[in-house]
Amino acid sequence: MRRHSRFIALATSVAVAAGLLTGVTSLVQEAPAQAAESAEAAVTADARNFNAGNIISDASFYNAAAMTAEGVQAFLNSRVVTCKGSNGQPCLKDYRSATPARSADAYCAALGGSSNETAASAIVRIGQACGINPQVLLVMLQKEQGLVNSTAPSASAYRIAMGYGCPDTAACDTRYYGFANQVYNAAHQFQRYTKTSSSWSYQPGRTSNILYQANNPGCGTKSVTIANQATANLYIYTPYTPNQAALNAGYGTGDSCSAYGNRNFYLYFTDWFGSPSNWLQSSSFEGGSVAGWQWSNGFINRVAVNNAGQAQSGNYFLATNTSVGSRAVTQDVRRTTNVGEQATATVWLRSGAASTFKGKVVVWGLGGTQEVAEKSFSVGQTWTQVKVALPVRASSHSTIRLDVYMETTGSDLWMDTTSLQFGRAPEQQNVMIDPSFERGSFGAWTPGNGFINRQVYNDPSLAQAGSWFAAANTPVAGRSFAQEVAVQAAPDQTWTATVWLRSTSSTPYKGTFALWGLGGSRNIVGQSDFTVGSSWQKFQVALGTSNVTPKSLKLEVYMKTANGQTLWLDNGSISKQLLASPGFEGGQTAGWSTSGRGMNFATYTKATSGVAPASGTHFAATNTTTPGTSLSQTVARQTAPGETYTAVVYVRSGTATPFSGRLALWGLGGTAEAASKSFTTTGSWTRVEVALPTKSAHSQLKFEIYEDSVNNTMFLDAGSLY
Repeated sequence: MRRHSRFIALATSVAVAAGLLTGVTSLVQEAPAQAAESAEAAVTADARNFNAGNIISDASFYNAAAMTAEGVQAFLNSRVVTCKGSNGQPCLKDYRSATPARSADAYCAALGGSSNETAASAIVRIGQACGINPQVLLVMLQKEQGLVNSTAPSASAYRIAMGYGCPDTAACDTRYYGFANQVYNAAHQFQRYTKTSSSWSYQPGRTSNILYQANNPGCGTKSVTIANQATANLYIYTPYTPNQAALNAGYGTGDSCSAYGNRNFYLYFTDWFGSPSNWLQSSSFEGGSVAGWQWSNGFINRVAVNNAGQAQSGNYFLATNTSVGSRAVTQDVRRTTNVGEQATATVWLRSGAASTFKGKVVVWGLGGTQEVAEKSFSVGQTWTQVKVALPVRASSHSTIRLDVYMETTGSDLWMDTTSLQFGRAPEQQNVMIDPSFERGSFGAWTPGNGFINRQVYNDPSLAQAGSWFAAANTPVAGRSFAQEVAVQAAPDQTWTATVWLRSTSSTPYKGTFALWGLGGSRNIVGQSDFTVGSSWQKFQVALGTSNVTPKSLKLEVYMKTANGQTLWLDNGSISKQLLASPGFEGGQTAGWSTSGRGMNFATYTKATSGVAPASGTHFAATNTTTPGTSLSQTVARQTAPGETYTAVVYVRSGTATPFSGRLALWGLGGTAEAASKSFTTTGSWTRVEVALPTKSAHSQLKFEIYEDSVNNTMFLDAGSLY
């Protein structure tokens, strides 16, 4: 167990090799504020800390995983203990209304409808569909209509809950009336601002003159350099910035030139959920403050140094050293962090001497199942930024800890401009837990439908991947080996499950491979029978969610051979389909593009072509007059090094002449990577697959089919990227 202690006031200056401790201020922690007597009195945010150019970080604004429906409900319950309801309406914590179903578009994913949904559930589901933090939506509900804290809300307040479609100079647009309608359209609009950023007056990186007051242009403007898209979104939605009188007043009233919308957003968010941009205390040690910082694994020397010429930013930085390696500068942030969020720590470091300083920056998830992410550093006398991201996968956490471990002893490390932000974690390529048994255990794998014999083995020469694999047999046909995982699924998604199987003998082993969607309005399943011999073989099954929102997915291998014969399993996966219109169903081609002139591209059915699709009711056809042209789809995806993505497509020649081409999968953004597979197909559907093991991070994946044959037609269907 690591021991830690709070920083104490420095009685004497600590010697630093670079000799920069002249004029060091003695540091004393302030006494904590007295506990507030009521929720309304619990005001901690200081409006004078409002940063007009950076009201909220992008990471916080788009963190759709920040709260669950249960968390939002508990929060609303805490804001209003007793509801007066004197205006004939329930308070927000008890409010229910219909949520209309919405189709997916360029800004939001599909949203299932509900006839009688709580406000908490609607806020979270809309936030997830549109990729907006539910905390942002809650703050907007408060700043626009006071709904979160109101003990007697009105029907009108619910009707225009987010102020959407309500310009300052005209009446509200009745098309947008209704609580869920308001929340959805505001969230949708935020994503519209984001994805069409260059079309709006306020843009990240641009300096704009922003009005102080809507009704009195004579009050003037403030020149604001907008740091990020999230802040631009708030200014487009509420195009005013608070003047100094508004900031000096806190939650109160300023003067005739004061506007309060964006000020109040900052105050409510900070008081309710913490800093909208940085959770660390004394993040840059300005004023000589080290409040919030501790040490771990034993005492270290440390002091805040006042030297603007040496600081990375501002006037102060922290100088620290240790006589014992692996001791650390530490700060704990107490915040409920949910599965699906990501904590990202950034620290600027440099050596205080001519020699190199080595160590590592570590982010811990504590409380629940411990998780950790770390990055080693080796810094010289130039300030160097070190960033570490901890995606929360295993469980929620009550505390996130930042440690800066020092491996170099007897020399000085300087630290400045630290931050800890929370955002949405990149989607996992594979949502299964221990899919390949590499921890030497079954992990989350369990028997289904009764007892089965099972064991894990460590033999790299026999495993399909890595070192470990599982073996199972059943005394009764139809029993299974399975893993169920919680997911944030949505309507109209496709999920793909894969598993590698082999028989232990030359006698084929038979069974059924299934992927279940559980916990929605009904259970759904995709399944396929398999027969496998004594060589490893990969099996795949897809599940379309249609109008169902499963809460969990279950990969299940049913064993039909029950004569004592053993089945080996390895390398399972459950992944979300990333392609749009993968099977061209309904004649849809959204997302697909051709690379040049001379290419034709169309969709057909069996009725219009005489050819049966590989899957579903539709397929696509393409031809070209120029060899090497391509049909492709590029998808946004934050990948991590070490992940493997797989592209699959079914192809066949549209004539008696064979058709040749290549299936390629690209990792783009960062250092480009690619993998490809050549094919030649005739008059039968041929499955083509290519895998891309990534060595670096990417922001996009590109699925591309090159056409090497000219003046011939290729049919394609059932594409997948997972």
